[in-house]
Amino acid sequence: MVTKEYFDEFTEGMAKMSVEALIEEFNEQVGSRAWTSIRAIHDRVLIDTLIAKGVDVSVIYGGGILSFARKIKLNADKTKVMLA
Repeated sequence: MVTKEYFDEFTEGMAKMSVEALIEEFNEQVGSRAWTSIRAIHDRVLIDTLIAKGVDVSVIYGGGILSFARKIKLNADKTKVMLA
């Protein structure tokens, strides 16, 4: 199953990334209107990885809705995402 392979690949790769690198990865997606099932997997793993690393992403994710409308940054103690 190709989808599972991508999910596992993204999960493994992003787990190794720093929180700052994950924020950069998110910001690269801002403004992109392209949509594929692979991007959906990528974006979901990205948010799940930030959450697993203890980052509050409530400003961009809540109620099952994820927003890539604006770039983000971390607060001073690197525990919460803020709009840039």
